[in-house]
Amino acid sequence: MKKLLFTSHFLLLTSYLSFSQIDMGLPVVTGKGGAANGIVKDWECIGINPANLGWKNNYRFSISAMIVGISAQSKALDYGQLKNAIIYPSDPFVTTDKILFADLFTTQDGLNLQSNINWLTFSFAIPKVGGFAMNLRDRSFAHVTLNENTADILFNGMNAEIFNDTLAFLKNMSTIFNGSKISYMHYRELNLAYGKKLFGIGGTKDSRTVSFYGGIGFKYLWGLGNFEMIAEKGALTGRSALSSKYGVNYGNIKNFTPETSSGIFPSVGSGTAFDVGMGVGIGKIKITFSAVDMGKIIWDKNVLMAVDTLMPDTSQFIYGGLNSWNIAEQASNMFNDSGIIKFKPGSAYSTHILSKFRIGVGCQFTKRIVAGADMVLPMTDNPANLEKAFFALGTEIALADNFFFSVGVSGNSNYGFSIPFGITLGRFARIMEVRIATNDVLTYFTHGSNPNISLALSLFRFNVDKKK
Repeated sequence: MKKLLFTSHFLLLTSYLSFSQIDMGLPVVTGKGGAANGIVKDWECIGINPANLGWKNNYRFSISAMIVGISAQSKALDYGQLKNAIIYPSDPFVTTDKILFADLFTTQDGLNLQSNINWLTFSFAIPKVGGFAMNLRDRSFAHVTLNENTADILFNGMNAEIFNDTLAFLKNMSTIFNGSKISYMHYRELNLAYGKKLFGIGGTKDSRTVSFYGGIGFKYLWGLGNFEMIAEKGALTGRSALSSKYGVNYGNIKNFTPETSSGIFPSVGSGTAFDVGMGVGIGKIKITFSAVDMGKIIWDKNVLMAVDTLMPDTSQFIYGGLNSWNIAEQASNMFNDSGIIKFKPGSAYSTHILSKFRIGVGCQFTKRIVAGADMVLPMTDNPANLEKAFFALGTEIALADNFFFSVGVSGNSNYGFSIPFGITLGRFARIMEVRIATNDVLTYFTHGSNPNISLALSLFRFNVDKKK
């Protein structure tokens, strides 16, 4: 069981590659491009706005499991190249592939990968008390920005052009790699959330003209893997803490013996985080605000720190460059004796998770039409976090009692703008819903630059006794 929990999520990120910062990998949100704060309810509002658990239209009880959301967005690769990397990650590179990819990846935001797996989640509402929700999920984020030298070395290894420049051997790696950022973080979180209606103004006791809601969420974090390499302003910052489940061969790093991770949650770090939210309901309109993922993970096992050495010549290491997109199988090349970057044992360090401030508005126009708009702002400078405000506008329309579709527009100047789309087949046996959605349906038809290939899937959701 513990092997399944770890490896299935790891494979989703490294084999499928994997933008779910905004939509949390939930189909109900993905299909609207992330327009969620003034719309989502029940357990789906975990990590978005816990105050929504106090809404009157929450189900009395709702439960789901194995909700998967993956996304890959790239300014370096076109649609065909990104699709092949996802579907055929083990296909070997030929020399011309390496030269091409080394050239393509000298762009800002070369690759952004995210994935979410909700293993189990449920919520329930108690009249006059409020709504409660819980989930257990894995989350991964990766970001790659490379300068010309870093891209050339990553793909071409010892054949990179920089090794023909004798003056380069007098420069530190921080200078050679200047402007490059590579980050990866994988953690498991247990979320507990609570929200309720605080008070109302005007109208009747059962139907206030204006209602105010508040909510809070707490999450315990198990850090499963972290890697960060940033070269800027003459300094190289590199650190790593990876669970033994990643199977990395560290070679012979002096005074370093990696600990074997055990248990269902094989962590190399831990931490806590909080969500807070509030909302105002005015008739059919909800105006909402939330700050989410405010916390950090302290990594204290298998910690390595990069050393900013002079650039080695090709007699000091053995690295021929990436051989395929199956990066997981080649991760050992980063740490072992043949790696170009040298590592040493390090002390515990902390990383802030990707906290955000969200503002949203939602409106239930009719029984069959709901629409919303969100603005999401980064609150931490983690390389994998948003750099600029993200905007989303989306709607869901019920064509029948058991068939819904959602569509919208979303994005920012970094990711570009996209057209999300989703379908819901609901109320099988009166209580079951199935949802599937993508961040950008146009990617699959226009095949243009800056593609965003994504999928969010929920097969098992059961809703019981909707509140009246």
